Amino acid sequence: MGTSRNDRSPMTPPWKMALAVVGTSDVPASRQGTEIWRAVAAERGEKLLRDFSNQSLAEACRWMSQRLSVQEALARFQQATKYESNAGLAIDMGRRALARCAAEKGDATSFVGELFAEAVSYYVSRDLPSYVGAKGRIADASEAIRLKHALREATKQQVKSLGQPKLGPREWRGYISNVLKTLQSGGTSE
Repeated sequence: MGTSRNDRSPMTPPWKMALAVVGTSDVPASRQGTEIWRAVAAERGEKLLRDFSNQSLAEACRWMSQRLSVQEALARFQQATKYESNAGLAIDMGRRALARCAAEKGDATSFVGELFAEAVSYYVSRDLPSYVGAKGRIADASEAIRLKHALREATKQQVKSLGQPKLGPREWRGYISNVLKTLQSGGTSE
């Protein structure tokens, strides 16, 4: 029988501000998301860009224009990532984003939005349960669900503001770099 565990974010300087605002009732979700992305970027550095600029994710993005069924999209993704040895978490998030996008008949931009929405959801889920019901934080599980939804939606809107993804190998990496900069700046790529 397996167990579920909650691996919290590290108690390191890059996470200090994010942990101070996660689940805080008077801090807008968009600001919480910005602080989460800043902490993730500081913690992971170049690895974050490397993982999300993986060419298998760019390929999945291309498939969105083909209007594949969920089954076909996931089969192709499974084949494309069969021998991946790095970017495990990003690949896993990509799989979930691809399934959701294919089911909703989304496009390339919506795939990238879903990909990063999955990521912000993962990162906030590491810490949010510890703050539910704490003084000055969200009161209950329903509020936690609403906050995660708001974080996901804010992330998707920020990605959407960048326009269509660039899918060539160099262009994809640059596009993902712009996405990460935008998420860390609260919505602007400057």
